[in-house]
Amino acid sequence: MSLLDSSRASQDAPHSARLAWPASWRGSLERWLPTLIALVAAALYLPPISQYSANYDEGVYWQSLRAMQAGHPLFSSVFSSQPPYFLASIYPFYLLFGQSIAAARVGVVVFAIIGVVAIFWLGSQLGGFWVGVIASALLVFEPNYLAQARTLESDGPAVAVSIVAVALAVAATRRTDVWRRRFTALSGAIIAYGILIKLFDVVALLPMALYLAAPIFSAFDAGDGRLRRPDAATLRAAISAALPDLLAWAVGGVVAGFALLLPFLGSFDALWSQVVSFHTAQQQGLGPQLEGKLVVSLMSFLTLGVLALIVVALAVWQRAWRVAPLLVWTLAAIFTLTRLTTYFGHYAVLVSPSLALLVALAATLVAPLAVSLAARASAARWLNLAVTVAVLIALAQSAFTDFTPVNARNVGSAPNTTVVAGIPPGAQTHLAAINAFTMPGEVVVTDDQYVAAQAGHSVPPELVDTSFVRVTTGYLTSARIERVIERDHIRVVILGTQRLSKVPGFLPWLQSRFVLVAHAGANYDIYVRVASGPPIA
Repeated sequence: MSLLDSSRASQDAPHSARLAWPASWRGSLERWLPTLIALVAAALYLPPISQYSANYDEGVYWQSLRAMQAGHPLFSSVFSSQPPYFLASIYPFYLLFGQSIAAARVGVVVFAIIGVVAIFWLGSQLGGFWVGVIASALLVFEPNYLAQARTLESDGPAVAVSIVAVALAVAATRRTDVWRRRFTALSGAIIAYGILIKLFDVVALLPMALYLAAPIFSAFDAGDGRLRRPDAATLRAAISAALPDLLAWAVGGVVAGFALLLPFLGSFDALWSQVVSFHTAQQQGLGPQLEGKLVVSLMSFLTLGVLALIVVALAVWQRAWRVAPLLVWTLAAIFTLTRLTTYFGHYAVLVSPSLALLVALAATLVAPLAVSLAARASAARWLNLAVTVAVLIALAQSAFTDFTPVNARNVGSAPNTTVVAGIPPGAQTHLAAINAFTMPGEVVVTDDQYVAAQAGHSVPPELVDTSFVRVTTGYLTSARIERVIERDHIRVVILGTQRLSKVPGFLPWLQSRFVLVAHAGANYDIYVRVASGPPIA
């Protein structure tokens, strides 16, 4: 059997082993169920987009969007540790829906819903309609994906785009017309775009390559699941069959990547420094010690993980090699997370799509098992139904065990909390203090970017990100902060998260030129310039 013969994947179970829905019901379900799942996703993802959040990264990206709106370009002015197309992709939504945190999150929600639709398409190609339905339902409620679907971070959009890219690669293998090459090249272009949203999308290159190289793997298939050693002529023919697809995929990715980077050629050195060298310095400066954090984060996949292990065991027993690309995708994602030297809980969403697809394939593997163990087709139907129910129960359990966004727990970072509604008392105190000592629209320097934006204040574009990582790696120094403060005649400095106070030499400099005017809670201090210059509005 071909590694990637998706049409046969849905045929592994005999027709009698499938659920016997009335024809009219089946037609209605196939028309409306995918749409219903997308609507459920929208109903889950959209309501919380206006909620207050203490997530530090959201404040950074909100201030970055404000700086872009004020005319400051990415990298040359606005510091960004992410590739350019995260903020560039969210920016139109930010402008269109009201220049607020909710407006920015609308963009994230749109990407998330695209990911849900794409995984339905991908699952349907790999195992039939119900595999697509189960995979998309699992992804909708998976806690990590759920959190990133409504949080202003790059992880969710990047994962959604990677699903689209893999789905296009699989679609290409099912075509024999001119659209085969077009889909192949487009899949390369889409994954290039995904990598330029967040670098960890490179993980999706592996399953895409396996799908497009299907003819090569087919040469090693004896036809009954057993492996064989092909002769030289067969292997050459297989390579010749796969090579045009692989070349079209690579060319599509390279051309798209170059075209997408063209607007940033003038600031490419700064882009490379902030997106690549910054993370290299981060790895050198901070060291490993992430194992415990990673284990805690991966525990959110416990239910799906156990089901996925059962699926893999069944696939190996039945020699159903079609699960191999999904298994490689899952293992590559986990391996990538283990190679990070700084780890945050929201990174775990990288594992979500491949794990959902693996579990969704359960029914296509269990039905043939039922037929082989029991001569009654009804046993297969009931076992298939039981597996579907078990998957949905697991889905409900994972969905309702913890609805708190994972990034609000942010494994490995300072504690973050996302309130259910409104602004928490502590933040209200901070907002009141800021409003008491600032003028409307005044630019301030702060390490609490979210509260500053909530109060209507922007920060200098170079200081949208004052993270501990940027401080620890030396990318943010006291001299740099001082230059920005003097250049922009900053009148108010707000220390709210202990990040700026950790910059060597900055606190003594600040205290020599600014006076502490408010202490709005633990470690929340507001400084005003002693001999103030004109405020920048």
